[in-house]
Amino acid sequence: MPLSKNRVIIACAGSGKTTQLVEEALAHQDRRILIVTYTISNTREIINKFGELNSGVPKHVDVMTWYGFLLRECARPYQRSMYTDKRIESIQFKQKQSARYSSETDIKRHYFMRGEFIYSDKIAKFVVKCNEVSGQLVTSRLGQVYTDIFIDEFQDLAGWDLDVIEMLMQSEISITMVGDPRQHTYATNNAPKNKQHLGANVLNLVEKWRKKRLCKVESRDKTYRCNSAICEFANRLWPGLPPMESLQSNETGHDGIFLVGEDVVPEYIKCFKPQILRYDKRTKNYGFDAMNFGVAKGRQFKRVLVVPTKGIKKYLQNGDIKEVKKSKDKFYVAITRAMHSVAFVYNDSSAIVPNRWQLT
Repeated sequence: MPLSKNRVIIACAGSGKTTQLVEEALAHQDRRILIVTYTISNTREIINKFGELNSGVPKHVDVMTWYGFLLRECARPYQRSMYTDKRIESIQFKQKQSARYSSETDIKRHYFMRGEFIYSDKIAKFVVKCNEVSGQLVTSRLGQVYTDIFIDEFQDLAGWDLDVIEMLMQSEISITMVGDPRQHTYATNNAPKNKQHLGANVLNLVEKWRKKRLCKVESRDKTYRCNSAICEFANRLWPGLPPMESLQSNETGHDGIFLVGEDVVPEYIKCFKPQILRYDKRTKNYGFDAMNFGVAKGRQFKRVLVVPTKGIKKYLQNGDIKEVKKSKDKFYVAITRAMHSVAFVYNDSSAIVPNRWQLT
């Protein structure tokens, strides 16, 4: 079955989106496919999945990070249409040094540090401008190299990166984007461009693309990871989005959402061996190894024990989503890492979690 021209797939946590991308790439050996994702760890995950299913990445597939793609495949090949002083050597990721307010006509100062290091919040803009000035030679070249580009974790794209996506959608290349807007834990840059489309608000832009007939939109709402109790708890955070449905029904004797008092945390950990998750290193870890919420994205554990922030504690107490407004994406990620149980270190009563674990 041939690939659709452009697709945006909204895939919930645990729906197997990485496996889907890899399987689809393997099923179309007559195509030339590029898989792009934001972080190095995500590229490793994709490469590892190819190793599981195919003993390695096949010759017709390339895997690279988003910034590697922008630099090597987009900016450098036609940089002379915009900038001829020096070869672009690398990307400057220190945002404070970006000449944010310099005139666009001063190409060297606006886009570059020392004339050869392009700012990370400007490289996508540079790519779009190069494509315009050169008469679409950037996308034309890409179309000669790749028939399809798969973009994983698209919800993390920000600023001019979203304009690059639209630029690609208007080319001859078939674009497939997969992600979960509820899991916006990082952003590719902090440019003010397209700020209104950050996180879950990217769905508004996706809808505009759909209306312009640039893409079809698909939804994958069934999770192979989380049981129904975890799904119901996670769905509370995003009442405006289609709810996750569980395909995982294994019973272990300790399933669902629980509260764990601080005084029995060591015993709980000894009994169930959960992965401890915290917002960041400033959060108490009770003397045990812990993983930050954002770092946990893409991972799966049988059980997690969440060390809550003040906002999460208030949310547990009264059930008001406003209490976790600023950390809702990372909170959602933490909850949906678990297959069987999610526990919170919490001493007080809760309006939304009735089950408290007790020593017997």
